[in-house]
Amino acid sequence: MSFCQEQKREIIREQYKSACCRRALLSGILAAKGELSEGRIFIRLGDPDARSFVSESILEIYSKRTQETSGSKGGRGKVLFFDSNSAKKYITDLRKNDGLMYTPRCNFCRSAFLRGVFLASGRVSEPQKQYSLEFTVPDDLTEHFLRFFADVGIEMKVTKRADTKILYTKNSVCIEDFFGLAAMNTTAFSIMNSKIKSELRNEANRIANCEMSNINKAVGTAMRQIGVISRLEEAGLLGSLPDELAMTARLRLEYNSLSLSQLATKFTPSISKPGLSHRLNKIEELAKKLLADGKN
Repeated sequence: MSFCQEQKREIIREQYKSACCRRALLSGILAAKGELSEGRIFIRLGDPDARSFVSESILEIYSKRTQETSGSKGGRGKVLFFDSNSAKKYITDLRKNDGLMYTPRCNFCRSAFLRGVFLASGRVSEPQKQYSLEFTVPDDLTEHFLRFFADVGIEMKVTKRADTKILYTKNSVCIEDFFGLAAMNTTAFSIMNSKIKSELRNEANRIANCEMSNINKAVGTAMRQIGVISRLEEAGLLGSLPDELAMTARLRLEYNSLSLSQLATKFTPSISKPGLSHRLNKIEELAKKLLADGKN
């Protein structure tokens, strides 16, 4: 079962104690998927459990039994249809008014309405893979839904897929806010936790990459310095260096696998890592002149 299906099953399993919230949830379903045709209301739903849940809700709220058909447009899922003057008036009024109309009777009604919209038309991606929330609503209600989401603080965009308008957001904060407003806190926390883990993983990778880059840089520098010192030794020019630089060169050759920090402890008295780095840079600088003079 996908992450999205799990969230929808939670909506179906929830016990909605208040009749006003059950009506608000069904209103969200009708707003998102209800269509009028030949005097009846049609709702296409892919999940059989969702169809069963919606049929029970329609029977309770409108005292009407639904029937099921494959629908004339094909596509996935089945289509529920029923006849109710109250439901037809609600769907008609949606298209007449500037905004989505439902009547909240308690503090949870808006959450229930949002759940209905998500159950009927929503799709959320697996948060470990990407952040994406989208809704497929009737084309003529696209602007209504955009305004409605904006009114509750969720910015959505519109795209088209196979001639169908899609409302969507890829903003993880907006997705968290939607599920928070829908009182689907477990879903919101799952997305938050996934984001935190992803950020920690990315930070760990960044640090590891940075450390590896630093290691490669240090190894490359050490190999270059050892190569220069070896050329001085082969040319019999180490003795031409000042005493402390000559000693530094010999210790670098003797302990060629040590890091600068480790090599610094081999001096008596020990020196600092920056001090050792300065000496090695000075050796490279003098080596260029000594080797060049040796060729002349």
